[in-house]
Amino acid sequence: MREKEIVAVVRCKNYKQKEVDRAVWKILKLLDFPVNEYKNKKVLIKPNVVGLFNENQEAIITNINIVKSIAKRFDNSLIGESSFTNTEIALRKTGYLGLKNIVVFEEKKLVKLRDNKAKFLKNFFLPEIVKKADLIINVPKLKTHTLTKMTGAIKNLYGCIPGGLKQVYHRKAKGDEQFSNLLVDIYQNIKPGLNIMDAVIAMEGEGPTSGNPRKVGYLIGSKNAVALDIVASKIMGYNPEEILAIKEAEKRFGKLSIKVVGEKIKNLHFKKPLSYKKRIVRAMIKGLVEEKIVCDTKKCSKCGDCFKHCPVKAISMNPYPEINTGKCIRCFCCIEICPTNAMHLEKSRKPLRFSGSLNSKENLR
Repeated sequence: MREKEIVAVVRCKNYKQKEVDRAVWKILKLLDFPVNEYKNKKVLIKPNVVGLFNENQEAIITNINIVKSIAKRFDNSLIGESSFTNTEIALRKTGYLGLKNIVVFEEKKLVKLRDNKAKFLKNFFLPEIVKKADLIINVPKLKTHTLTKMTGAIKNLYGCIPGGLKQVYHRKAKGDEQFSNLLVDIYQNIKPGLNIMDAVIAMEGEGPTSGNPRKVGYLIGSKNAVALDIVASKIMGYNPEEILAIKEAEKRFGKLSIKVVGEKIKNLHFKKPLSYKKRIVRAMIKGLVEEKIVCDTKKCSKCGDCFKHCPVKAISMNPYPEINTGKCIRCFCCIEICPTNAMHLEKSRKPLRFSGSLNSKENLR
């Protein structure tokens, strides 16, 4: 019989260092994590510092005090990240660059991996420092996600992909299902040994960067990233089977049996983003018009980040961003990385057109 995966849920009322230190220590104790075994070994901490944003920063990135607390318990650990935009600027403006042993993944040597068991990334690159680590500590943020419904421990490892390769891989895997499979390809080549999620202040609605802050007041930890995401998804009010990355991970690695220790989990009924499939299904059933991505010029700073990072080059600056709907693959990267939340979905006047049968799976991708 498969042993139960332990997921620790610990109350953490705020981000004050003393409160965070207490919660991190309790998680390690509940998980019976062998901290002493990693003395003088290569430990890499991977937070979620997706970028720099003008609003709701506290709900978007992993709070720095959680990373500080973990780093204190693992001597000489490295802290590594690759943001969707300029990583060095994001780390500096969020305070991370002031910590010791910061690693910008795109500045480090890459190694090519071959994985015949992968569905999409049979050949891809990771920073050598990621592959050589004796322990990877994954520190994600609890958030909804416009494309994948939620972003958690599995999704956070996408930040190990350096720089512009993120756009390349987004172009390779279109839509929720393909992208979720790609995320599991990455996960099975990294497999963090410890995962501690920042769920003190989370994000609901149109996450991971344009939603609304939601006070939850937890840190959640597990040695198993999939188990952590299952518990986190339940807290948000999802059935874990709805999260395609979780579903694919359990399909590949086996169904998990989970034991929750610490606080009892509650369904907090997060406001959910409208997923890609739901938008199209709702449009077919109710005859709604197509929702397209547009720019709010009152909010736009004309920084050009969306233009630079669109994986299919569907955006032009004129002088504000304009989206070529014929090229757009609706990966929502432009919405995710916009520092002023200027990019958003808006219904157009043009009816949504479909080819083939309404029952065609292709119409639901």
